[in-house]
Amino acid sequence: MKDAVSTLRNLLEVLPDACIVVDESGKIVLANPAVRRVFGYMPDELIGREHQMLLPQRYRESHARLQAQFMRGAQAAAMSARPSLPALAKSGDEVPVSIALATIELDGARYAVAIVRDATPARARPSDAPPQSQSDALTTLGNRLGLSRRMQRAIAAGRPFALLFLNLARFRPFNEQHGHRIGDEILRMVARRIQTQVRADDLAVRIGGDEFAVLLDGVASAALLEPRAVALADSIAQPFRVSDVSGTVGVNIGGALFPRDGRSEDDLLLAANLAMYRAKRSSRAFWIEPGGGDAKR
Repeated sequence: MKDAVSTLRNLLEVLPDACIVVDESGKIVLANPAVRRVFGYMPDELIGREHQMLLPQRYRESHARLQAQFMRGAQAAAMSARPSLPALAKSGDEVPVSIALATIELDGARYAVAIVRDATPARARPSDAPPQSQSDALTTLGNRLGLSRRMQRAIAAGRPFALLFLNLARFRPFNEQHGHRIGDEILRMVARRIQTQVRADDLAVRIGGDEFAVLLDGVASAALLEPRAVALADSIAQPFRVSDVSGTVGVNIGGALFPRDGRSEDDLLLAANLAMYRAKRSSRAFWIEPGGGDAKR
């Protein structure tokens, strides 16, 4: 075990982003020097302490539940969470961060590895942003800011809705083999297919890269959400031809319900993102955590 931890520590030392390794009890066992830039702590100040100390108090209860779900996964899986989430710095200030997660096993014990990047430069204040900034330039769908505003309005009104987080499968080989021009055309094609599956009161957005999200207005249960998500996955998976390139892409979709799976924007984004990676690990098109009803495919 000591050799494995030493090897992992040496790897983390050279990463430019903050990296924290947490055991199954929630205690921090490793942290690299870059944590100081994000959180203000030296690595030794974090070792042996509960990782919840790096979260604002209001998110700790829901995060503990979501972390337990993530750690129960049957195999390691990287998780890219482009939407920013709040973290708590040593100063007591909240800082927006983007997080990538994975589980690893060392000598039969499971650990969570979190790579954390300060998202402050990319985070626009909704009240300061011009109207046109709510549209994704590549696909003409909405963007992360538009989704944030829409979720905030729905949450404030107490109106039920479902959030779907989509990550394309088998897209990167096309992008790498044929270049970004073809990749961009495929993303625009996927956006059009998503649009055919949403209603006037829904919102489809591109989060970034090959990740999309859909807010389904008024959907209040997993039973209602499942057929919508399945239809979306089936539409995206249809064969395509763009320019001289043909093939198929798939999608993994995670679902979350307001208010069942969270009562804040951050909680719902995290729940949908975790569910998406459960879908990916289990080779399903769609996953939503059991609660009011379990919907899986």
